[in-house]
Amino acid sequence: MEKAAFNKEETRNLLNMLQSPDEENHIIVFEALKNADLSNYFGELMVLYKFSKLGSDKWTKNCKKVYSLIEEHTNGKTLTSANCLGIMTNARSTKESIELFMEYFVRDMTGFLGQMGYPTEKFEIEIKLKD
Repeated sequence: MEKAAFNKEETRNLLNMLQSPDEENHIIVFEALKNADLSNYFGELMVLYKFSKLGSDKWTKNCKKVYSLIEEHTNGKTLTSANCLGIMTNARSTKESIELFMEYFVRDMTGFLGQMGYPTEKFEIEIKLKD
């Protein structure tokens, strides 16, 4: 069977499915990830894990292969955004996966600032990594 490959947009779509309340979407993504080329898509897998906001128990049960790889790289660290970004950088993750990580980090930060009363509609942040 051919290994699944995915780009930035496909990663975004998979993440939307993991963030969905529909359990069937989660199962579809987990099955697709079982056929992912883990060596070439670690950054994308880290983005999916971090921002899916599904617990480690769900990942362990449904996609042990991905969870084990992430555990191998974290060395027991709590997966803060800073730790995730450091791990992704050390693992030589793709530029696109780091941009996607930062995009979701900024989105979450913007939501947090909005909850604190900051007028988030008055600013826009765009992340592009330089070559």
